[in-house]
Amino acid sequence: MPYNADTGGERVKLTIEIDKEGPEQVIIRTHAVDDRVRRLQEAVDRVLSGGAELAVRKGEQECFLTCDELLFAETSGDRVWVHTARDVYACPMRLYELEQLLPRSFVRASKSCLVNTARIRSLTRSPTGVGEAAFRSSDKTVFISRMYFKLVRETIEETRL
Repeated sequence: MPYNADTGGERVKLTIEIDKEGPEQVIIRTHAVDDRVRRLQEAVDRVLSGGAELAVRKGEQECFLTCDELLFAETSGDRVWVHTARDVYACPMRLYELEQLLPRSFVRASKSCLVNTARIRSLTRSPTGVGEAAFRSSDKTVFISRMYFKLVRETIEETRL
């Protein structure tokens, strides 16, 4: 799947090859190792290792969660709460900041909620158009607004292929 991106006068070619036989590889071909290449390498490392850790609080305890552990994040009052399969933690960031930081599998489910589409077990849509997502390894569910239902469903399809 070739892809060309314009990076300010210089064309960058991104090629994805599907090889079901050999081991998975990520190869970066470049003229020189600069800051841009280092950032790309760090981003690939984060994705392959399950992502960076997010510092959150539960009472007086500071905890560090990987992105894979998160089911969803929601705003309630003036706080952002992140949910794992078993617990809820206070997050010092705003929802829009989390949206920029978290991997592509996290998308808006409503104005006040981000969901990790990689952890969704099932989607249900009511006749009124409002949806509900259930998560793997948890009894927790979230509502998905009509405006974001299509985005959630498309992201699930894209990220699970």
